Amino acid sequence: MRSTMDSIFKVGFNVDLDTLSMLSEEGRAFAKAFDESSDLILWRYADISWKIKRFLNIGSEATLRKNIQVTDEFVYQLIRNTEELFSEQQNCVMAKQDMLSRFLVEREKDPKKMDSKYLRDIILNIIIAGRDTTAITLSWFFYMLCKHPSLQEKVAQEVKEATEADDSSMDITGFTSTLTEEALNKMQFLQAALTETLRLYPAIPEVVF
Repeated sequence: MRSTMDSIFKVGFNVDLDTLSMLSEEGRAFAKAFDESSDLILWRYADISWKIKRFLNIGSEATLRKNIQVTDEFVYQLIRNTEELFSEQQNCVMAKQDMLSRFLVEREKDPKKMDSKYLRDIILNIIIAGRDTTAITLSWFFYMLCKHPSLQEKVAQEVKEATEADDSSMDITGFTSTLTEEALNKMQFLQAALTETLRLYPAIPEVVF
């Protein structure tokens, strides 16, 4: 969960949250509040008195309110930081690839439609969709590889051949640099294994329309 949380923040918002190493105090506080909020909201299904607790601001609902405040403050600060960067670069050629910056570009067309609260909701939805689904799928994927060692070896060999990373002394930074789009396109067995994992253990098993 921490790994995919860091990944979605980097891809989605161009921010190094760094919860995996837990060196960032702000990132650690946000991740803790976010996880606890998710658990407490889920607990409402079993706690028939949660509405009373929310009204009186006691127990789990008081904790949830505090966690939501921490989460909101972090997300709003993220929006403000990105807005400042956007304002500084608006006269330049925008080459931003993160999703939040793209929403800010769209907001220029209709500022009233996308206020900070709207952007906050978008960010939280992106975090939930990008973190949980990826983490769940990877967990099942590694589980399946452990159950089938021969396929694990085949996946590992394909990655080595596609990236030409045969040097056992290569560090993670060097290996990451070999993960080009061309190399990823060669990993057809890995793609098939991930697809089969999703078929057997879908991250989102049911969609209600």
